[in-house]
Amino acid sequence: MQHCSARSVVRMAAAVLALVFLFVLGAPRSSAAQLEEVRGIPVLSFDTSQILSIGNQTAGKCSWYALRYARTILDGKTCSGSGMWSNGAVWSAAGYSDYSGNLSNCLTKIYEELSAGHPVIVHLKNTTVSGVSKHQNRVTTYEYHLTRNGWNEVNYPHISTSSTYGHWVCVVGISPIADPNNLKESDFYALDPARVNVNGVLVMTRLLDGTIWTENSPLKIAG
Repeated sequence: MQHCSARSVVRMAAAVLALVFLFVLGAPRSSAAQLEEVRGIPVLSFDTSQILSIGNQTAGKCSWYALRYARTILDGKTCSGSGMWSNGAVWSAAGYSDYSGNLSNCLTKIYEELSAGHPVIVHLKNTTVSGVSKHQNRVTTYEYHLTRNGWNEVNYPHISTSSTYGHWVCVVGISPIADPNNLKESDFYALDPARVNVNGVLVMTRLLDGTIWTENSPLKIAG
């Protein structure tokens, strides 16, 4: 039987500790942004040019783009998304994890996370909107384009093209008149991978009531 010397044991222990240290350093950390009023809407602070540089999603990758927006906001630098996609977003690779609950719990969690400076990735499904001639089934109705004169509201519906997979957005803002004790989906604003960049202009969308997919992994949160 072979026996390890004391020196060998120390070396092995040091090697293991070094690997653990490297793993901890390499894991994304849950940093925080600040909620700041931008032309009347409280929005997490981020560099607009960084989000615009990531741009709009490619087909089928809304989850990955939403995750990249979130990490860009948290880290203060453009996230390439390397290692964060494998036939779907790899949430854990970006320091995000599941949160499930009923609608009230989900809305409260979004509010708390935004207040703590953390963008929330939200899973949406289409809802039916009455009184419209086109795209009755949609996830959002209005876009908000950031201009020199403020937010320009544009009627531009966004649609989930898959009833199986739904649509992912990165929630970053909240209505200035939102009541923390009576929250609604429409109190929140998101970076929607479908359109965050329109001719070099930053675009947010406002969530529609009835769209958070509470039955199917509704939220991804930092930490």
